[in-house]
Amino acid sequence: MVVSSHVIEELDGALVDSGLNSSLNLVPAEDPNDVGNASPGLKILVVLAIIGPFAANGDAVLDTDGEALNSGSEYFILPVNGGGLRLQMRNNTCPMYVNYEKDNDGLPVVFTPYLSGTVIEENADLTVVTSAFTICIQSTRWVIATDSDLNKRFIATGGDSSSSSIDLNYFKIVKSDNYYQLVFCPTVCDTCRPACGSLATYSDEDGNEWLVVDQDDSLPFQVQFKKA
Repeated sequence: MVVSSHVIEELDGALVDSGLNSSLNLVPAEDPNDVGNASPGLKILVVLAIIGPFAANGDAVLDTDGEALNSGSEYFILPVNGGGLRLQMRNNTCPMYVNYEKDNDGLPVVFTPYLSGTVIEENADLTVVTSAFTICIQSTRWVIATDSDLNKRFIATGGDSSSSSIDLNYFKIVKSDNYYQLVFCPTVCDTCRPACGSLATYSDEDGNEWLVVDQDDSLPFQVQFKKA
């Protein structure tokens, strides 16, 4: 079970056989067909096309009270359609995955920017850690976990899950109309080119809604942040 000062949840669900051995869809630098062998001008155009709207940061992310989000503080991530985000197993097996629950605020999270600073800025690389203790006895930091059978990249929890020695489990908060969206498009590695996408929900056959990376950005998942 998930145990915290905020909530106690009962566990159920389904398992991904990857066990967090996920693929971040990186292009090997030594690939002779890689854009790394292209001209400098082409490289710049390709990088801009990949990171596009997630590239520049600056403005502070604001909570529901209009205050700037601070590193180390706890916040509920609240979808604009109601509900919140919590942790739940899939197939009653660790690790925990981020699940969308429609009838409560879920569990709070802590944002920590990749670069030093106390204010959380739009489009800046950051880690997300759910404030909870679980029976999986592992970190509750958000990581990418690929289910090859479903061809989905889920948001799970744990340590660095990438097959690379480079930790790319960083997310961004971007402005979306009057709200925000969470995206996966880390820029902490100059030579890496992960497949970027906004976070959205995926409904399984049991009606559970899981947080996933949506490369098509076809289902915008707009959220706001409330101080815990």
